[in-house]
This record gives sequence, structure tokens and C-alpha cells, in this order.
Amino acid sequence: MTQPMKYEQAIVIGGGITGMLAAKVLSTFYHQVFIIEKDELPDSPENRLGTPQAFHPHRMLPLGKQIFERLFPGYTKELLAMGGFNTLHQTSRFITKDGELALTDTEETAVTRRAMLEWVLMQRMLSEERVHFLEKHEAISLQFEEGTNQVIGLIVKDRHVKPGIIHQMKADLVIDTSGRMSKLPKWLKDAGLSLPQTDELSVSLGYSTRYYQISPKAPNLQSMVVVGQPNKQIPTGLFERVDHDLVAVLLSAAGGSHYPTTDADQFDSETAALTHPAIAEAITHLTPYTKPKGFRVPSCVRHHYEQMQDWPSGLLVMGDALCTLDPIHGQGMTKAALEAQTLERMLKQAQENGRLSFERNTLKQMQHANELGWWLCAIADMAWEGVELKGGKPIPHLTFVQEYLNRYVQYAVQTKQAERLEAYHRMHSFLTEPREILNLEQLHDMIQSDSSGETAEWWRQWDKENNELNRAFFHEAVPEFHLHNLLHTN
Repeated sequence: MTQPMKYEQAIVIGGGITGMLAAKVLSTFYHQVFIIEKDELPDSPENRLGTPQAFHPHRMLPLGKQIFERLFPGYTKELLAMGGFNTLHQTSRFITKDGELALTDTEETAVTRRAMLEWVLMQRMLSEERVHFLEKHEAISLQFEEGTNQVIGLIVKDRHVKPGIIHQMKADLVIDTSGRMSKLPKWLKDAGLSLPQTDELSVSLGYSTRYYQISPKAPNLQSMVVVGQPNKQIPTGLFERVDHDLVAVLLSAAGGSHYPTTDADQFDSETAALTHPAIAEAITHLTPYTKPKGFRVPSCVRHHYEQMQDWPSGLLVMGDALCTLDPIHGQGMTKAALEAQTLERMLKQAQENGRLSFERNTLKQMQHANELGWWLCAIADMAWEGVELKGGKPIPHLTFVQEYLNRYVQYAVQTKQAERLEAYHRMHSFLTEPREILNLEQLHDMIQSDSSGETAEWWRQWDKENNELNRAFFHEAVPEFHLHNLLHTN
């Protein structure tokens, strides 16, 4: 549908981080923005019932921080003033079975609990004149204009009084940011629409987190990652400073054969069984602050709504309701920020050029924002036995890509090239194309630096013995994600 867009009222379903990002962008274009939130808004920075994962560490990647700071200037400074841990000039340890590297953070970033992240955003949004929170409200169904495929609003239930009061809300645009439990697939089916096949990464992920308090007498403790060994079912361990006096220790494993313990007596012993004893040694200087708490992710799902020729006008979807990434990789908030930036860019284009299939084009661009994260999650998680990719296209040369990246990290660690490891982290932060790491020239460097000859021997099974054919093989194995198109704001 190409009728002119109206900018009177927009509705966002869900008042989490993605919802507030969406509302912030919409408030520049729409006269009124309503956030429908089923939980009661907290009076202080505390976890909500609707965010069961909020207990666990949440990581803001550099790109996400850049977008948050542009939309919410001073966001990082405010978090630091409230007790967030400042990573500027802090050194962290990256530990593998092959050794370790130290990396020094060159950016000011606040590491804190999700409740604090949400609280600061919420206070900003409550002060926005055009934005209105409707707490204790539940989205019941979409409202369509009779006889058309145009969404014109939402049926909502006000839950302040039992059993609730149901009423209609009109809107020129509805955006679903309600997360992995989104009702959107059911609503679309109820409207008589057929849904495309979803991609599903059956990950059977489990992780467990325990917080420890830092005493004044504790030595200076660096954040660290102890990389797991999927082939031996050894979990990954994370030791991260959170706020000025707390440390979060997180154990994670995929595949479902073993979920990290939530038993307080066993947690420390499982930590000691990691690939390296560094985390176990560090917590001997700390005092347990909480009991361990677990979280399970059966699968990650990627919807392909952009493929629907009859996608309703007046409707969009963002965040985990569109595509869920494995949360252990810490990319979710940055993905949401990229989607918000995409929404902003597409709304600007719609104002300049008219509707021009605004909704479907926006969904296509948001799917582009999800491509790299989905590819990276699938590659990392499928190293664990029991993880399976269902639906969609298989990943070309999966085993080669997995083994190459393992050898690349081994090469960076053993040769003490911190800049190589930083490039690896930049790729996982959506700032570097995978082809800048996975290429024939980089492989030759790895082979030359390996005096044992193991890398050269490994490469023989893939070698076409012709540079042109080998480059073609790399291009087939490693997609081009066109990050330069994704990252610009205009």
C-alpha cells in the first residue's frame, strides 16, 4: 500500500529496552507515542517480572553504546554516576586452552545491571512530552480496518482493576517489541495471513550467574573470560565487574547435555573445573552476594516477515520479537540499537519520498541488521554437540569457518597479537566484516607463524592449490554483510 503516511499516534508494545529505543525514535516523528507495558513500572532500579533474564549480566558493545549515546546523550555518564563500573583503561583477560591475552579498554563504558540500564532509559522516556507509558496494560490483538490489510490500532486490556477493562486504541503505526514471547505470529494467523518458515537455532543453552561482593581488602581483580571447550563439554566462564563493588560470575554451555548448576555449594566447584583456574582463584578473595540463578534458552528464532507480500501496513516488529540471538554473546542490546537506527533512517526516507512500501522495506533493512549476529551465533553455538539449525539455508562450509576462527584466536593468543584479538571482538560487535579476518592472506600469515606445521596440514583438506580458486572458496564460505550500509545514520 502506498497511501501517504500519517504521523499522529504510534503504539509500541513492550516497555523494555527495545521498546524504549523505538519510542525515542518515534517521538521525533509522531505527535503521540504510547508504550503498552504489562508490568507495573518500578519505583527504583529493580528487575521486573517481564524480564526474567534481567538478573544476569548484560553487555553493551561499543556500537550499541554509540547509538544509545546519540539517542540519549549523557547516558553513560549517568550510569557511572549511579555506580556503574567504568571500563576506561581497564585491562581484561581473555583466557583459552592455548594461553591468554590482556586487552585494555580505550572507551568509557558503564558496566552495570540491566535494571539500572532500564531505569535510566525509563526516566528519560517519562520526561518526554510526546511519550506516554501505559503500565499494567496488555496487548490483546491487532485492530484492522474492515476489509483491508491496514492495521489501525490495538485492542488492549487495562489490568489495574480485575478482571481488566478492554478497550481500543487507534494508531497510525504499531510496533511489536514484546520479546521472544510475542503474540504476533498468532495475531497474523488469526487475520488469515500465512507466515513464512522461520529459522530456528535449537541451542538448548543454559547459564548460571552468581554475584560476589568486593571487600575493601580484595586485590585488584580484572574482568576475564575463560573460553570453554565445546568438544569436551567444558563451559565458558565470565568474570565481570558490575557496579563499583560487585562481580558477576557466569557459567554457560549449549547443547543441553549439561546445564551449569544453580546450587550454591556446587557453583564454586564447577567454576574450578573450567579450562583455567583464574576465575576460581579470583572468587576466593570475594564474598558471595547472591545465590546462583539459572536461565534457559531452548532455541533462538528468526522470523522472516519481510518475505510476506501481504504484510499489513501500519505494523512493524523489532527486537527479540523479530529475531532472538543467543544472549550469551551479549549482542542483543546492540542489535536492538541497530534496529532503532534503521527505523529512524527509514522514517526519514518515508518523509522525504512518501510511503513506498515503508513497512516491508523497513523489515528488510532490519533483517539486514540481524544477518551478521545470526551468522555468528549459529557458527559459535553449533560447535556444541546437540545444537541444530532448523529451517532456512544451511551455513556454507560451516566446519571450515568454525575451525578457521578457532585457529585465528589460537594464532592471536600464541603470538601475543592483541590487535588480532581486538579485530575478532570488533567482528562480534558488528564493526568489522568477517572477510577482514577470514581471508587467504590472513591464512598465509597464520601458516607462516605456526612452526609446528599443524595449520598448513589442516589447510590441505580445503586447499584448491590455486589462489583464484581459494579466494572464491573464501568468498563462498564467508558472506559480505555490507556493514558500511548498515552503520550510517542518514
